[in-house]
Amino acid sequence: MSDNTNNDTEELPPLTWRSWMVLVMFVLATALVIYPLRIPVPIPVGRARKKSPETSCSQAEAPDQKKRQFFRWRVVRIHMDMKLAPWIAILILLASTTIKFKNEVVHGFVGSEGIQPYAIVILIFALAYICISLDQSGLLSYIAMHVTKKWGRNGRLLLICFYLLSTIMAVLTSNDVVVLVLTPIICIFSDVTGVDAEPFLIAMFISANTASMALYIGNPTNIIASQANGIAFLQYSAWMVLPFLGAVVAGGAVLYVECLSKIPRRIEIDLQIQPRSMLVRPRQAIFGASMLALCLIALSVSSFFHVAVWIVTLPFGGAMMVVDALVDLYLTHGGQTIETPTLVAPAPALEVVPAVVPVLDAVPTPAVAPLLPSSDALPSDSDDKRASVLSDIADEKQGARHDLTLCVEKQDSSLPQHSSSEQTSTAKEPATGGKVYMLKKKTASFLNALTRRLPTVVAVVSRLPYNIVPFSIGMFILVESLSEQGWTPRLSWLLKRMCPSVAPAVFIVGIVTSLACNIMNNLPMTIIFTRALKHQIFGQVSASTRKGALFALIIGSNLGANFTLVGSLAGLMFQGIARQKKRNIGYLRFLRWCLPILPVQLAVACAILTAEVIIMK
Repeated sequence: MSDNTNNDTEELPPLTWRSWMVLVMFVLATALVIYPLRIPVPIPVGRARKKSPETSCSQAEAPDQKKRQFFRWRVVRIHMDMKLAPWIAILILLASTTIKFKNEVVHGFVGSEGIQPYAIVILIFALAYICISLDQSGLLSYIAMHVTKKWGRNGRLLLICFYLLSTIMAVLTSNDVVVLVLTPIICIFSDVTGVDAEPFLIAMFISANTASMALYIGNPTNIIASQANGIAFLQYSAWMVLPFLGAVVAGGAVLYVECLSKIPRRIEIDLQIQPRSMLVRPRQAIFGASMLALCLIALSVSSFFHVAVWIVTLPFGGAMMVVDALVDLYLTHGGQTIETPTLVAPAPALEVVPAVVPVLDAVPTPAVAPLLPSSDALPSDSDDKRASVLSDIADEKQGARHDLTLCVEKQDSSLPQHSSSEQTSTAKEPATGGKVYMLKKKTASFLNALTRRLPTVVAVVSRLPYNIVPFSIGMFILVESLSEQGWTPRLSWLLKRMCPSVAPAVFIVGIVTSLACNIMNNLPMTIIFTRALKHQIFGQVSASTRKGALFALIIGSNLGANFTLVGSLAGLMFQGIARQKKRNIGYLRFLRWCLPILPVQLAVACAILTAEVIIMK
């Protein structure tokens, strides 16, 4: 045993100052992803002259006196978040010669060892367009409202229905889509009935993250781990369906026991909900559901022909966009507009659209309005709240455009007050401002025309997960840097020592990865652990042990989000939408809800996976 340990240690590359530099930048970038910062940076936007009080009596008496020159500054807040933080770390590493562009940066973008970042991004966007377009048609909101109307009077039965509904939706779409669609609907139901929304929100979130492990396309972490190890669509489903079912049942049972004292058995409600009104375009809903079903069938068939998954999904996403564009052009011909549905409730009446804008870096458009109460429908007791919200929004906009004025003393005795140079600069400013104004006006006019003619396409495109592109590519580059500087081989060596056989490998990797999700988020965690499990050092273990560790990584990357809100990007999105709806579920409160659930789910899923690997050995 000691000889093997010495041989493994000799294979590890030495650590240098570059290794520690890369590790520090990776930790800082990950911390800024979880806890983003806003850094105020003042930028000069112009200057203005102002007479001093001493010289205001007579211009002739003050040609040699001091004049005050005022510089106007605008505060620009740089968001150090998931889009920017990884790339700032990469630039620092490049500037310090810690990494090389031709090695770490190029390999991190193009891919290595079976991981292709560009293919993963294409796959995610193609599937995201299909799912968001399906939601834009109103089908998902129609299903959710139908469930609410049918079983809304029995609180415990409604909890089970929301749990099962979010499970089915997450299996067919993704956990992000479920969070975007069901979170506002649950909050509206709570506003109308007065029932606490927190148990329903937790049930929806737990089931969405658990169900995302069922299919290859359910979570980007599934795609990363499967693509790197050459796992096909059907092979993935065959291994993960039983652990998924076990985790769903176990999590639902624990959650139901937790919520027994928090949900009333009967709910007194008189909702005049019209679920049919939520279905904006029935034909597009049918077509979108058909496209999603055909895409899943094609992915299953492609497993037998070894076709890349992104090549299969891209045509379906493109076809969905073309159909949406053609339908938009037909419906908006002649200046017609596409109306959005309305949810009718007795008190308060809430104006609802089926498309929900993501809270994190969303681009609002007229076709994608957030779920907000109508100004005319709000009751009298909410006028103060609405005024407070509008005041906060106004203050925030005013703060974002706040101008700082710095007064600088300047001696000007040689030039008169209105010199020719000042007149020239003054004359040029309106011309320059006019050009900028015309450019902005033309851009706004073009965007408005595009939104009027292609409202569905613009709405869906504005909701695509653009944040994941710079975030994932940047993290791929940082993980490539960690591997080049000797950290990934060390993680691989540690995992090898901890995983001598199948059972320890499954449970240890499952526990470690689920906890690591809440330290570095599940996406970078999956990237770095995938590289470690593919390293030649961990490749010395048996094939069954490697397979068990790989699928345990997938289990941990999905269930790890059921522990804290920072475990996944869906958790951060969920918290943002809940805060917008005045439901502040803090980190500790969320942890208290999930603390009894995660260990049970993880134990059941890992036990089933261990039995599968041992039986199929």
